[in-house]
Amino acid sequence: MKTYPMSRRGALKAVGAVMLAGVAGQLLLSSRARAALSSATPGLNLFLDVSRQLTGKPELNVVLGQALYPALQTAVTDLDATLARLQALLAQGEPIAAEHKAELALSQAVLQGWYLGVVGKGKKAVCITYVDALSNLAVADTLVPPSYSYGPCGTWQAKP
Repeated sequence: MKTYPMSRRGALKAVGAVMLAGVAGQLLLSSRARAALSSATPGLNLFLDVSRQLTGKPELNVVLGQALYPALQTAVTDLDATLARLQALLAQGEPIAAEHKAELALSQAVLQGWYLGVVGKGKKAVCITYVDALSNLAVADTLVPPSYSYGPCGTWQAKP
């Protein structure tokens, strides 16, 4: 079987096509995110506002938020009312006091959803995302695959 080396022009065309596909994908995602945000329910908007306050990130993945919000609705009783109370507590700029158990638990659940990509605990836990979880995005430029499990598969189990 004879192979034909790729010319410099062919290589540049291939790289250009890949870059164009990436840009087109980002534009499509951005337009989907804008459409999703414009048709969002008041509860989802409240969830995204509280999430921005808790994470300290002004820009969050709206599509991921649309997946996290219904999962939290299933896991947390009276989610919207608790979100409203949590938003009011966060607006005060003080740490959430221990007597606000429901709001404190919700803040932990929201952060767990965004940073770990998991909603719920134990057998009721639902994995919403892995790669787009904020903890994995924080290390994605260094670790491949992005995670805190550094090295080849299974290296974590070897005794030091």
